[in-house]
Amino acid sequence: MKSTMPAGISFVIPCFNSGDYLIEAVDSLIGQPHVFPYEVLIVNDGSDDESTLSAIAACGERPEVRVICLGRSGHHAARNAGVEAAGFEYVMQLDADDRLATAPELLADGSYPDRAVEILRTHDHVAFVHTMSRMIGEFEGLTISSYPCREELVLRKHHVPTSIVYRRDDAIHGGMYDPQVLKWGDWAFAVNLLAGRFRNGAHNAIVCISGPLHEYRVHSRGRRVSNAAISEFDMTLLVVEKNLDLFQHHFQRDGSAEDIARDVLASKPSRLDDLIRMATHDVEQALTVARQREFSLSSPFECLGIP
Repeated sequence: MKSTMPAGISFVIPCFNSGDYLIEAVDSLIGQPHVFPYEVLIVNDGSDDESTLSAIAACGERPEVRVICLGRSGHHAARNAGVEAAGFEYVMQLDADDRLATAPELLADGSYPDRAVEILRTHDHVAFVHTMSRMIGEFEGLTISSYPCREELVLRKHHVPTSIVYRRDDAIHGGMYDPQVLKWGDWAFAVNLLAGRFRNGAHNAIVCISGPLHEYRVHSRGRRVSNAAISEFDMTLLVVEKNLDLFQHHFQRDGSAEDIARDVLASKPSRLDDLIRMATHDVEQALTVARQREFSLSSPFECLGIP
């Protein structure tokens, strides 16, 4: 069923004490060469520090920006509130400390949001569009998952970035962000979205716009979910239980959720798997990433002089 919403894009920025990074995030969105109409939704998730409140107030004065205020509810609830409030057919989430790239040479073929909306608008079989991420701040370089993603890889727990562009209706039908999934929430959201489409008989192609057109900030300010000590098996099991039909279809067996969750984690890519997939996409890019991180091949058998 076609959406009756306007064919533009709503950018959702959940914000909890993100300080002045928020202004950079909003500037980067407004600074894109937009063709489709858009809005920026800042979801204030109970921020209480002065710099963040000042940043929200300053951003809220811009005509492109709406501010939604919640009590402290958690980032998944904030993301969901943004999706529910979205006024356009397509949605992209952006963390308040991240940005979209604005370098003119990267935008010669149009902005990432516009190109993604055009793909989704004209290709019903595409579930979502993603781009590659360049880290900024305390480390610079591409993320290790900077290669095209596919449904098969998502279901084998390859990384899914926050900044995917998707249809608002697909997000709602798929079940949105699950507040019970305390870590790997973007991956869980992508699985929910794919499973909702699977149940509706839709195809789940995924398109990558290389870029990198998303900028992921590495910093030590504040607590980060990625550093939290949370059981990956428990979180994976929650996602598999919720979407057991899709996983059983993909793994082609009627195993229990526990068994399939173990299979999912067993097939999660290592750093080497990621690097090889990146090299398959762009060998020079993979070599650059390997040099940036000072990767090298080592083996316990090297002492044998094996060539």
